[in-house]
Amino acid sequence: MILTFASSKGGVGKSTTCAAVASALALEGAHVLIIDLDQNRTLGRWAKRTAVEGLTVSAIETDKFGAYFRDAEASGDYDHICIDLPGTREVTLFKALARSDLVIIPAQASEPDLREALVVVSDIRDIGDTTGRRIPYRLLLTKIFPLRTRVTDYAYAELERKGLPLFRTALVERSAYREMFLNGQPPTLTEPEKGAGLEIATLLTEIRAIVEPEALLRKAG
Repeated sequence: MILTFASSKGGVGKSTTCAAVASALALEGAHVLIIDLDQNRTLGRWAKRTAVEGLTVSAIETDKFGAYFRDAEASGDYDHICIDLPGTREVTLFKALARSDLVIIPAQASEPDLREALVVVSDIRDIGDTTGRRIPYRLLLTKIFPLRTRVTDYAYAELERKGLPLFRTALVERSAYREMFLNGQPPTLTEPEKGAGLEIATLLTEIRAIVEPEALLRKAG
């Protein structure tokens, strides 16, 4: 799978989600590459703390992305590639979106986050129209409160009103997501059957349910 994590707004949990999902795949025994394109190099720094077998993290400059991605994909060394995009709109975003099996758009349950998520959705649709290829995407609500609030009710209502596809899984604000950048341990390792670990496992099940049928359709076509 080629999974791209995209947001034009910082602080939504984009890099955290990328690291957690990629680690979960590697812990299943897959060989996974994270391409860190974010200007903050969050995952490049995290890679120095973590030691998940089968997981490779490469922080590269955005202008090197095209050639690096082609070489990585052609090498056959990786079962999955996860791309952590910059938090800004630039040409690399469009290159990565066009190559994706699924684009994951993290957003908090707030009007500014949802507005910025719509910007990414618009870009995905434009690229799909240009390339003639349908690019699957889903919004992922992150950092939500364990109990529903008026804010989260607003977010769900707004997404439904705009007809935007949303993961059923949402990521609750949990210490395990913050601690993984301190101790290098992803949630599926520290708490595999509860809390953040269970959320990521459930999210991964949803991701597969989206990507695998799409892959079969492309082969059939």
